Amino acid sequence: MSKKLYYLFILIFCLATPLSANELAVKQLLANGECRQCDLSGADLRMSALSGSDLSGAILDNAILYGSDLSDANLQGASLRGTSFARTDLSGANLQGVVIKRGRFSRADLSGANLQNSDLEEANFIGTNLSGANLTGANLKSSIFTESRLVATDLSNAQLDGADLRGVDLSQVSSLSQASFKRTNLRNSNLSGLDLSHMDFTQARLLNANLSNTLLVSSLLIETELKKARMGGADLRQATLKRSQMHGVNLKGAQFQGAQLDGVVVSGNLIDVDFSEASIVRANMNGANLKGALFHQAKLEFTDFGSANLYGADFSRAVLHRCNFRKANLLEAKFEGVDLTGNIMDGARGVESNSKQAK
Repeated sequence: MSKKLYYLFILIFCLATPLSANELAVKQLLANGECRQCDLSGADLRMSALSGSDLSGAILDNAILYGSDLSDANLQGASLRGTSFARTDLSGANLQGVVIKRGRFSRADLSGANLQNSDLEEANFIGTNLSGANLTGANLKSSIFTESRLVATDLSNAQLDGADLRGVDLSQVSSLSQASFKRTNLRNSNLSGLDLSHMDFTQARLLNANLSNTLLVSSLLIETELKKARMGGADLRQATLKRSQMHGVNLKGAQFQGAQLDGVVVSGNLIDVDFSEASIVRANMNGANLKGALFHQAKLEFTDFGSANLYGADFSRAVLHRCNFRKANLLEAKFEGVDLTGNIMDGARGVESNSKQAK
């Protein structure tokens, strides 16, 4: 057979061979912008113009969508296992209720996208724009959000347990109501001015985080790491901070009325902090600056105030049992109605006047 006849045969064979269902689906999508319930598994759609496409119920498992434009697309009910959305434009897209375990969204644009009640556990959102996105009720456990943008993002009822939010600015989200942050890494993050009341931060890492003027009323911060956190003016009334680490924190003017601080280790700026009616048992406040702090009617047992600055502090009607005030500054401190018997006062300044006052 001559070469010409051979190539002609190959050409005719190729033209006669029908396209696979997958290839037909890709052609349909690219031509019409619609492919509901199509099988697009494994399809290479990188850099495709698919804005406004209807892909509801489609199978996109392991599809490659790198750099594609899927803005305002409908992906509700789509199967997206192993799908890559890196650098994809998904702004305004509908992804409500989708399941994307370990989804790849790095550097993608999800601004204004609807991800309500979606399952995005262990997703990669590094450098992702999530501004204005709806993530209410979403499962975001163990997901990575470093360098992401979260302005006007709705995270109410979201599960962020174990997520990585290091250095992320959350101060401008629209809502975090009833979100969960157990074991979440929030190191260097900005949570200033937010209402985080009744939330669970058990074993979370908030090292050097900005919590200034934050509402944490009745929140759980059990065994939470708060080293060098900025918490000036924070409201922690009725909060539970058992065994939390608070080395070098700035708590100036913070409120802890009725809070549980049993077993905490705290040092730093605690000037004018209000601990009225708080439970502070076996806590370590050694060397802390507690000038003007209020301990009115607080429960203080086995608490270490050694070398602390308690100048002008008010312990009126507090219960003190075996607390250590060794070498503490108690000048101008008030102990009205307090029984100091059994407390260690060795080397403390202002002891004589306080003993008379206590009587």
